Amino acid sequence: MNIEDENLQCALHAVIVPFPLQSHVNALMNLAQLLVMRGFFITFVNIEWIHKRIVGDSARKANSLISLLSRGDRDHRGGRIRFLSIADGLPPDHCSASNFGDSFIALQKLSPALEHLLRSSSGNDEQYPFPAITCIVTDCVMSCTEQVATNMKVPRVIFWPLCAASSIAQCYATFLISHGHIPVTISEANNPEKLITCLPGNIPPLRPSDLNSLYRAQDPSDVLFNALLYESQKQSKGDYVLVNTFEELEGRDAVTALSLNGCPALAIGPLFLPNFLQGRDSTTSLWEEDESCQTWLDMQQPASVIYVSFGSLAVKSQEQLEQLALGLEGTGQPFLWVLRSDVAEGKPAVLPEGFEERTKERALLVRWAPQLKVLSHTSVGLFLTHSGWNSTMESMSLGVPILGFPYSGDQFLNCRFAKDVWEIGLDFEGVDVDDQRVVPKEEVEDTVKRMMRSSQGKQLRENALKLKECATRAVLPGGSSFLNLNTFVEDMARKVAAQSAQSKNETK
Repeated sequence: MNIEDENLQCALHAVIVPFPLQSHVNALMNLAQLLVMRGFFITFVNIEWIHKRIVGDSARKANSLISLLSRGDRDHRGGRIRFLSIADGLPPDHCSASNFGDSFIALQKLSPALEHLLRSSSGNDEQYPFPAITCIVTDCVMSCTEQVATNMKVPRVIFWPLCAASSIAQCYATFLISHGHIPVTISEANNPEKLITCLPGNIPPLRPSDLNSLYRAQDPSDVLFNALLYESQKQSKGDYVLVNTFEELEGRDAVTALSLNGCPALAIGPLFLPNFLQGRDSTTSLWEEDESCQTWLDMQQPASVIYVSFGSLAVKSQEQLEQLALGLEGTGQPFLWVLRSDVAEGKPAVLPEGFEERTKERALLVRWAPQLKVLSHTSVGLFLTHSGWNSTMESMSLGVPILGFPYSGDQFLNCRFAKDVWEIGLDFEGVDVDDQRVVPKEEVEDTVKRMMRSSQGKQLRENALKLKECATRAVLPGGSSFLNLNTFVEDMARKVAAQSAQSKNETK
């Protein structure tokens, strides 16, 4: 065995398998980059259409960190990330809100194809060979990795891209069913007085409406309800747990509660922040970003801009988008609004007549924005968001108050915690209109003005800045998340060293 072979035998190699949504891919891409910086080789496995978009984004951003790390230059940590794809048999729009159930079911059946891909790709790169697989880092809702990890005899590392409180509620779903909290009835979802106090981790009491909105289904045969419940049952079957949060935000007990079988559980977030603080472009966008935002933001006053974005999946009714537009217009504040082509329940938004002309001097409408660059800009003073966990973490870590407008999943808990627990934001109440909850333009205008101009808004900004300091300390050398990620790397290194020693003994 030559020196290079020996080095490979002791090298660390993580296979990373994200759920095919922008936020889940981005979180694990950030983790991949941090692991590469700590000596790992990475095989990043996406379904085909996500893979093609990532490759396209990497080509557009030739100097991005992910592009540099995937090039063949081992002396500069290049050539350590490779991207593989796997077919799921579904059309490119299957992860839209309307097709989510089909996506879940298809992904749960990928075990044979994933195992075949990993076995067939092992050792195939002659110029830059990859070492044996050390572990499989899997998104918490990619149960297809369980059998693969078992068959390949490698640790299964469960990664939670949610806050710890949401993660606890999800992995204890069967427990919540036994206590009568799931499924969540309509009356319970609308009752702020009912509290759920039986969950571990010293998390704040939850309301029924805080639980994943997919658990509100009243039909026992609901596809998404049962798919999520199935994932919950598989989430205890891991050898390690990593969570995209930080101890100073949610506490160590909340993270430890995610170890249902006694395996290590560590908080390692915010994952985007280390690369961001170093000035490295660590994002991977599935949509082309409109860089004109930066020039426009440069022309605005400090902390004056309302940034509006509902992520990659959330949709609103046409009526709601009209009310939002008129409410934003009524604030008198400049605003940057991300309007995806499918944001109006699968269709482009039709804005009120004359709206764009009336607001053209203080508004910019784009299809997709470079979110970290926007949130870190000095002109941005408020984030009107769907309250996805990535967006929530990015906003608090960059000191921007949050106005929450959740759509589905864990977003309701994130929104309420931002308001009631961390006190860095507000939300809307809305009114019932034809069996729909609609936030009228008057409430949009009043709430934004309160956050931008009142003493309450000033306090929210101060709280957000304090959390920014906590998040920054957590990821810098010596911080809790920095040390926790090092602990994970050291644990994996000890495993590989032990296997290498055993292999040498067997060959003597």
